Amino acid sequence: MADVKDILGVPRGVAPALQQDAPKTKERVQRPAGMSREAFALLDGSHPIPPSHLAGDLNKKAALSGLKQKRKLSSKGLSTYQLRPFSNPARKDSLTLQHWVKCFKDAAGKLREADEVYPFAKFNKQLYIFKYDDDEWDNVLVKDPAWTREETDYLLELCELFDLRFLIIADRYTYPKGVHRSMEDIKARYYAVARQLLVGREGTEDSVANNVLVKHPFNLTHERERKRGLEMSVNRTPQQEAEENTVLEQAAQIQAARKAEQAQRKAAAPPPPAPIAATPAPGRPLLAAPSAPLPEAATPAAIPDQAPSGQSSLFTVDVAPANSLKPGVYARGRHTQEVATAQLNRVTGGQRAQKLVDTTMSELGVPGPPAVPTRATCGAYLALRAEVIAMLELRKTLQHRQAGEAGPGSDSRGRRAAKGKAPARYDTEDTPAAKRPRTSKKFSDE
Repeated sequence: MADVKDILGVPRGVAPALQQDAPKTKERVQRPAGMSREAFALLDGSHPIPPSHLAGDLNKKAALSGLKQKRKLSSKGLSTYQLRPFSNPARKDSLTLQHWVKCFKDAAGKLREADEVYPFAKFNKQLYIFKYDDDEWDNVLVKDPAWTREETDYLLELCELFDLRFLIIADRYTYPKGVHRSMEDIKARYYAVARQLLVGREGTEDSVANNVLVKHPFNLTHERERKRGLEMSVNRTPQQEAEENTVLEQAAQIQAARKAEQAQRKAAAPPPPAPIAATPAPGRPLLAAPSAPLPEAATPAAIPDQAPSGQSSLFTVDVAPANSLKPGVYARGRHTQEVATAQLNRVTGGQRAQKLVDTTMSELGVPGPPAVPTRATCGAYLALRAEVIAMLELRKTLQHRQAGEAGPGSDSRGRRAAKGKAPARYDTEDTPAAKRPRTSKKFSDE
């Protein structure tokens, strides 16, 4: 009996009390979306779950349900596409092609044709090419002996055909019995004719001064030099580039050596002598020593327009050739303004003294830098500013010396007299008695 219990998995001993199993709740199967209620009721307990292919079909129908909705009709009607012939207005050979065009059908089924205008015709942009008539050729255009009217007409036809693409025009330019024309010659001839026609039709050159043909006329010489420079730059060999780099490195070394030499000279220069303190003699005031040595005013020599060989055409603060500048291109007008600012920074006395320099220059009729910054005008302008600064420094030093010779306190009395005020209470001729302290009346009576 025990073996049977072991086989059946029943514990040995007293039989366990019978336990009532809890009622099992059945899972309620929900009706799939898209399935009718009658079809779902046909499924019995043996088939509680629909087959997988049925579920896939139902999901597919649910996904495609939005596509089966009725389309909303447009106010123009039902759209359809029709094969229609068309022609491009940009072409002059009346070529006719076919393409599909969107049309509309109304409620009665009548087909309404679409717009006949080719939609891409608006992108056909053409340049305006200047042309002349017999009257303009005789009275407006300036005759060029190197160009005949027939060859000029041929050039304008090519310009209109290739939309001023001068590379193509120069490649296709084959005038019979004519000389070889480079692209620069073709450009110069066309722009000269266009500029003359533009000015002749407007009457005066001032009325079209802002036009690019008048404001920036074509320069044949400059264009040839520019292309020649580009060809030389492109055709340089590696050896020439290495030589150029070597020259630039040597120039940088020479400039660094000059800067080091200037720094050594400044460091070795003796310091300015300090003012010597003196003991005043009895009854004689001490003269005030000048704070700095008197500058020497010198009239600069005439400055030529061309700089001597080996010297820079620009100037320093001292109106000397700026040979220590870095190699490169400098705008003379801007460099002159920077040097003028550096001259002002060397003036002692702050902003008031700097403003006095500008006021003096305005009184002399030179309110600002020269309008035409040549070497001569820029040098004369900087030299004049240096003379004005030296004159103001001399005037300031002279005032200090005069104040020192007049004695202490004279400056204050002079200022009071200039303002119309009475002298100080104790300013008398007997200076020691005037400076004695005031005593009370009580003690003086005693």
